[in-house]
Amino acid sequence: MLNKNYRDEEKERIDAQLRSIMEMGHVPDEWEEIRFDLDRKLKEAVGIGLDEMENLPEEKLMEILANLDLEFSHYEALGDILLNSIELEAEEKQNDLAQKTLLIYKAAQEVSRTFSFSLTQKINEARSWIDD
Repeated sequence: MLNKNYRDEEKERIDAQLRSIMEMGHVPDEWEEIRFDLDRKLKEAVGIGLDEMENLPEEKLMEILANLDLEFSHYEALGDILLNSIELEAEEKQNDLAQKTLLIYKAAQEVSRTFSFSLTQKINEARSWIDD
């Protein structure tokens, strides 16, 4: 088990990197360049990039994230990043990315153990991208 100081430092590092990613914005005309940078920064933050997230089985993705011992805010920020990316991705990738976004938001819900109206709205928005 990681000592408390190391865990706190690691959580602060992840938090700072996720905030940095969220500040990048998502501009459709520049999506390819932003996507490359987003992929790199996600790898730095959580060890896997957008491409890996899209291609990993859901169970494996959640296992990797669970091993990072993320806090509620990290799961929510990661979900927000993915949710903002869905509409800019190729149409064939949108459904899978929405599924993974939904899983991440549900993990945030489990970690927080409290009801969050805004998180429920984000879950519903992610669901709206999923083909029935």
